[in-house]
This record gives sequence, C-alpha cells and structure tokens, in this order.
Amino acid sequence: MEQEKELGELKSRFVSMASHEFRTPLAVILATTETLSIYRERMDASQINARLDKIHRQVIHMKDIMEDVLQLARIQAGRVEFRPVEGDLDILCQEIIEEFESQVQYPGRIIYQVADAPVILEYDERLMRQIISNLIGNALKYSPNEKPIQVILTHEEDELIFQVRDEGIGIPPEDIKRLFEPFHRASNVGTLSGTGLGLSITKQAVGLHQGTIVPESQVDKGTTFTVRIPIQSTKDVQHDPNSHH
Repeated sequence: MEQEKELGELKSRFVSMASHEFRTPLAVILATTETLSIYRERMDASQINARLDKIHRQVIHMKDIMEDVLQLARIQAGRVEFRPVEGDLDILCQEIIEEFESQVQYPGRIIYQVADAPVILEYDERLMRQIISNLIGNALKYSPNEKPIQVILTHEEDELIFQVRDEGIGIPPEDIKRLFEPFHRASNVGTLSGTGLGLSITKQAVGLHQGTIVPESQVDKGTTFTVRIPIQSTKDVQHDPNSHH
C-alpha cells in the first residue's frame, strides 16, 4: 500500500512537472513557427535565423528534460552502467566551468579552487559530469547574477571532496529533508523553472561512486553542497561482498 501511494504521488508530481515545464517551450515554438509562416517573405536571412535558433534552443531544452526523466528511470530500475576509468577530476571541472562561463548569462561568476592538482581517481565520466554540472548549474540559477559561486576541489588521503557554495536564495529547512526526492522543488523557488530531478540524479550518481552528498543551507544566505567520494580502486569495491550498493 505504502509503495502504491508513493508511486501514485510520483506519477502526479511527474505529470505536473511535465505539463509545467513543457508548456513554455511549446508556446514559444508554436508562436515562433507561426510568425515564420506568416511573415517569412518580409524577413531577411538573419531575422529568419534568429527565429530558427529560438526554436532550436527550446527543442534542446525539452530534450534535456526528457533525458533527465529517462536517466532517473534508468537509475531507479538499476540499469545505469557504472564504468569507472582513472582520470583527472581537475581537468573535468575546468572543462565544465568553461562551458558555463561561455554562456551569456554566467561570465566571470565561478571562482574555482583546486588543492594540489592533478586530482587522480577512478570515476565514471558521464555520471561525474552530471554531478558537477548539476551542482554548479543550480548554484548559478538560484543565486543573483552579481554574486559569485565557489567551486572547491580538494582531497584527503582516501577521500575526494568537491564543494559548491553559492550566496543564493537558500533552501528552507522543511525542504532540506525532501531535497533529493524526484520532482520535489523547494517552496521558495518562485518562478524559476526546473524539473526537480537534478538533485535526485546527482545523489544517485554520487551513490554509484560510493560517495555522500550533504547540503548545508540558510534561507537568503546561500547553500553549500559537499560531495565526498572515496579514492580507492573501485575494482576492490565491486567484489567486496560486504559493500552496500
């Protein structure tokens, strides 16, 4: 009964998220295609291209939402392939930060600190990219444009520590405990769009790396997420009969 109830709630939250999140891009696509159909003859190439770009961006946005939904479904069904390969996390962080910095709305907002690079460990690049991108993306999105966000990468002997700090809207205490539930969004997000899936996926991806993710937050002061991942040969972990997956 309990599971049925949870599933029912999950479905209704999914429906309200999807209808909400898809409505805007669909409206934009519809309006833009109509404008193109009616006024195409009077537009020059650059005006037409600007509108095609707009449509393209909205389609990508919808595709991203669907990707998140599918990723969550895969994780929950235990069908995510976890393929750890040795790599330098510092380089991955730099790449992702550059991608954010190249977006119009975010230049110069990310302060990145790394203690003694290179930071070598075994990780699944696709999942790690999701962890880093989701946390940085959230920090940028939920804090004002003039406020910097800090990304800190350090490691202790057997543990990697990745932190993202923002000076944003913060997370109300009653929302903290439901933070990693799929489709759950904090009560103070206002009109900022979002699926409520990013943190759920992030937590699962951290879990696949045997790690932990801990939020600390104060409303209107900001939020810090701390991810800790053990630096050990993941080969040892997978064959340990006592390890909890």
